[in-house]
Order: sequence, then structure tokens, then C-alpha cells
Amino acid sequence: MIPAAAALWENKKQRKLILNNAEEHVRFLAVELGERTLREYDHLNQAKYYIKDYFAQFGHEAIEQKYMANGMEVGNVIAEIRGFDQPDNIIVIGAHYDTVEDTPGADDNGSAVAGLLEIYRLLSEFQFKKTIRFVAFTLEEPPFFSSDLMGSMQYATMCKKNKDNIEMMICLEMIGYADKKYVQEFPFEDMKRDKPPRGDYLGVFSLPSCRPLVTFWKDMYNAHAKRKIFDIVGPASIPGIDLSDHRSFIKNGYPSFMLSDSGYYRNKNYHQESDTADSLNYNFIAENIHNIYITLKEMLNMGPLDFRN
Repeated sequence: MIPAAAALWENKKQRKLILNNAEEHVRFLAVELGERTLREYDHLNQAKYYIKDYFAQFGHEAIEQKYMANGMEVGNVIAEIRGFDQPDNIIVIGAHYDTVEDTPGADDNGSAVAGLLEIYRLLSEFQFKKTIRFVAFTLEEPPFFSSDLMGSMQYATMCKKNKDNIEMMICLEMIGYADKKYVQEFPFEDMKRDKPPRGDYLGVFSLPSCRPLVTFWKDMYNAHAKRKIFDIVGPASIPGIDLSDHRSFIKNGYPSFMLSDSGYYRNKNYHQESDTADSLNYNFIAENIHNIYITLKEMLNMGPLDFRN
């Protein structure tokens, strides 16, 4: 008998739908639009409206958190499935939809936006004890990274001001580049221990303050997944470990981690014109979407969780 958690993935029709939808999202963002920056303001806005329209298709109102950056209006896009038993206990999952200049941004970060949209679609037909928010962030990339104008910083700061009880934030950052032929690199030699040498798996990354959350997520995820994830937890001095939107939430006191194919430690197209839709592994993206969906579906019906120090 196939375990219930794996049933969706064993259903070939459902698997194909996830894969096809994910590829369609990536190709819209990286091929039809390409660069999504203030310089290509129309492309940035088209990406925002695409996400907003997709959120609206599945029964939950999508709202914008608007603000000004360099004299131009930009916005995060938020959709929420409100919990029926613990509505004030919130899980946030997010991904940024902008790119660096002169790149189509397929893996960075079209793959993660595709993941966000499909995880939302899969979860949208249910109601859970906890509330889950799906947030597409603007302006994650330089020159806005780590500044107050970073989309995730705007959102996390607002949540802190509102005293939102965010139990965890899951940052999707490049989830589409994988193959057994790719060499997996690490910032330090001792990090290779107990990890596959080939780049065909997803990683979970965060700072030491979030170690309990990372361990909890990894154990729950791996209980369902055929392809295991591996974690790296360490200080901000490790290059790349806080280079995404989870940084903004941690700075505002919310436990958070990044799910990623590890970016430039595997994908040499990182921040290059060669970060194209044709370079990605859509079976890998679809499998990651399914595994995250199954893990969240279980977590959202748990009792209160507290991973804060």
C-alpha cells in the first residue's frame, strides 16, 4: 500500500500537472519577461500581476504591500489561508520575483516563484488549524539586498510592528538546478562530511539561532521524501548562508530558513545571462514542490510551535 503522503506523487496525472505548471511559470517569468528590475519596471510589474492573478484563481484574495523605492512604486504580493483553530499562529512561505540586471532569472528566482505558486495551488483547497501566508517579495537583489527597501524587510518589519505571531518563515531561493552530473561545492572542506558529492538534492540553510527549526523541518520533510534534504547551519560569516529573504525575518526575530539548490555552489549560471529556463530540471522542481506541500500540510495542523530562543 502506498502511504497517504506519497499518494499524490505516485499519481502520474497530478505529478505531470505540477511539473507542467511549474515550467509554465518559469517560462513566463524568464522567457516572456526576462529581467525583472526597476530598470525593466514594466517586466517587474507584469511579474507582480501574474502572481497576484494566480493567487486570485484559487479562492483567496491577494493583496499588495506597496511602497516607494527610488521614486517608483513597488509591491509585495500576499495571499492567506486563514486557520480555523489557531488563526494567530502563522507560517509564512515566500520567494522573491525580481532579478539582477541583465539576467532572465530562471533559477534565481523563477524556480522558487513557480514553487510558491504551485504549493499555494495545492494547499488552497484545504483549511488548516494554523494560518499560512504566501508572500512574493520584490527587490531582493542588489542594490536593495540587506537594505530597508528590500521587499522582505518591508514585510517582516510590518509583521513585527503588527506583533504577528509568525512561528516560522520558509524562504524559497533557487530550487531548480540539479543533476547527478553536477559537482556540489561547499564553502569549507569539512562541510562535505555526510553530504552527497553530486548536486541532485535540496538544501536547508540558516543561522545558528534557527537550528532547532532547521532540524525540525528536515526531519519532517525527510520522513516523506524519497530524495532527502541536507542542512547547513552556521554563522553569517559562511558565504551565502544568509543571502536571501530569510535574513529579513531573522533580523526581526522570526525563526526562518532558506530552501535552495545552493546557488553558486552548484549553478555556474548564477547571476549570469545563462540562467535560462532551459537550464533547469523541472522534475526536480516538481518533486521539491510536492515534498514541501506534504510537509506543510502536516505542520499546519499541529499544535503551537515555538522555535524562538
